[in-house]
Amino acid sequence: MKNLYKSMNIFKCVHEAHKGFESRMSVHHILNEKGCFPHGCFYFRWHCKLMKQGKKCYRGYNFIGRNCHGCRYFYEEKVHNRAELQIGESEFSEFRRELEEFEDWLGENLNRETEIYGEIDAVKPLFRKRVFPKAESVSFSGFLLIFKQLYFGRMLMEDHVYIRISSKTFASFKFGRGDALTARATLNLDKGRLVLNRLHRVEIEKRGEAPLWDESKALVARETAHPIPLQPEGCVQCPYGSLIDVEDLSRKEPRKYRELYCLKGMKDHRSCHDYVQYCGFDEEANDGVSNAASCMSRKINVALRLKTGGLP
Repeated sequence: MKNLYKSMNIFKCVHEAHKGFESRMSVHHILNEKGCFPHGCFYFRWHCKLMKQGKKCYRGYNFIGRNCHGCRYFYEEKVHNRAELQIGESEFSEFRRELEEFEDWLGENLNRETEIYGEIDAVKPLFRKRVFPKAESVSFSGFLLIFKQLYFGRMLMEDHVYIRISSKTFASFKFGRGDALTARATLNLDKGRLVLNRLHRVEIEKRGEAPLWDESKALVARETAHPIPLQPEGCVQCPYGSLIDVEDLSRKEPRKYRELYCLKGMKDHRSCHDYVQYCGFDEEANDGVSNAASCMSRKINVALRLKTGGLP
């Protein structure tokens, strides 16, 4: 079974907020979060006549905002977007049938404790970010175990599953990539992702690599981490790439989203040697869209630069 909520090849939406994902959005976002298929959604785009002419706001504002309402130079445009199907009607009917089967399984297992078995693909520090009007904070809240596939009882989920654990649990078991474990945990849904909590009755069936992280290294990484725009391919799969849950409280209506950070502090993935190793294998970030052609070009360019004396 696959997590069909994270399928990125079903819908495409040209909303300007989705440009960073090449307009491809997950099934969960379109059907569950926004409910915008098939009727679409409306929003209002704000404009300023002065700024369009390259002139400054006579009231001293640098951006268009709520305080601009009522200004003679302000106007808004009503925009209607519709999610477009990227597959045929017959394929979509078959997909809906499979989606119903997945949702039936989810309904039986969500918020319930279950026995699990699988091999860890990656272990990463878990951070949370809160944005306030005049400040922001990043807190360390444990570790994230990442599985490319996982057994729920006898049912194999052939898709990414995540387990959140505390720093204390990590210190007890010192999980590393390649460790195979049997345990019990409670299944939750987080923006379409399958996330397990309350891990207990853990039995390590096989040991893999030595742990890459511990709490002290994670706390250092928190101070040196740097945001990476648009979730470039390869960065999320990299052990130093971390998708951080963000709660933005700086606006009237709070927002929740995820931001990609490089825990090595790299500001540009194009100058990162680690990026080449993981480019083209970014299966964890179904929120992003792969670009095998640009990835191959990146590998060739790096190889040529290394041959001729290194990266600039």
